[in-house]
Amino acid sequence: MNYLQWLTTETPTKFWHDSAIPSEIDAAIENGAVGCTTNPVLTYKTLQAVPEFWQPMVDQIPKDLTQPEHAEALLQMVATYAASKFRKIFEETNGQHGYALGQLDPSICMDADKMLAQGLRYASWADNISVKTPSIKSALPLVEELSSRGIAVCTTVNFSVSQAMAMAEAYMRGRAKAIAAGIQPKPLFVVQQGGRLDEYLLETATDSRIDIDPEIIRNAGNAICKKVYRIFKERNIPAMIMPAGLRGVHHLTSMAGADMTFSLQARIQQMTIEADPERVCHIDDEIPESVIKELYKLPEFVRAYEEGALKPEEFTTFGVTQKTMSQFLWTGWVPLENYQKAPTGARWF
Repeated sequence: MNYLQWLTTETPTKFWHDSAIPSEIDAAIENGAVGCTTNPVLTYKTLQAVPEFWQPMVDQIPKDLTQPEHAEALLQMVATYAASKFRKIFEETNGQHGYALGQLDPSICMDADKMLAQGLRYASWADNISVKTPSIKSALPLVEELSSRGIAVCTTVNFSVSQAMAMAEAYMRGRAKAIAAGIQPKPLFVVQQGGRLDEYLLETATDSRIDIDPEIIRNAGNAICKKVYRIFKERNIPAMIMPAGLRGVHHLTSMAGADMTFSLQARIQQMTIEADPERVCHIDDEIPESVIKELYKLPEFVRAYEEGALKPEEFTTFGVTQKTMSQFLWTGWVPLENYQKAPTGARWF
């Protein structure tokens, strides 16, 4: 039994596979994966990695679709394949696990009405598709509405306690509506992008010439994730935290034993198995106060760590959120719009 197999069978901790390459999905399932992260970037990567696998399905896509429709069709193709791989787990866990993600078009993420229409289309693909939304103000009514209809939701590009709590509160409102209507609620997966936040804070510290040890900054993402986890438990919020964007084994091991569902890239899975860490639960280990005190030298950490430090209208302008949404658009969605399609319109390379 390797570390991941131990973690997922002997503790409450679960993980999803963060890739849409078929052979990697199969290997992750062997190691205990209970779901699959798919997004525009990962969809494009699998099309590039194993084009021969996907080409027969790509050939079935109508040729007269607009570029956004073409991108959505490719995303549907990959997401529903991934969902089929986890169908058995979805059924065995009564809808608590076994999902694949359908991530919304990043170019419409400021328009709640357009996101809702697209989210409802995604949910119609399969009942174990979780609609992936950005953690910004415009998504709050979307999270509430989808949850009220018994649709699973995953909120991404989340880097702060404030964003996590706003999304959780919207979910709780929608969940209450679902229960009142006799609809079985589906899960909310709250992504916490720990590794990406660490990188962003290191960049801002360097740019501002703030004297802080980079090793201290490596604790920032986990500090925020542990804080959100503690708040969810204290307030009885039945949402699942999903640490993602991990950059090292420490991002996983320091929260081992938590009732969380990680999203792990194949690279991180392999690193963890090879490192074979001590099989000990660390979720209850507090980040030392001395480390938090050092991190408070970074204004952007304070904004991320303090509940209410970011207002909903500031979510989209928080530097690392904006940076990541742009990456999803230009390294994922736009390449899908143009995959095997003559470039037209404003978004093409």
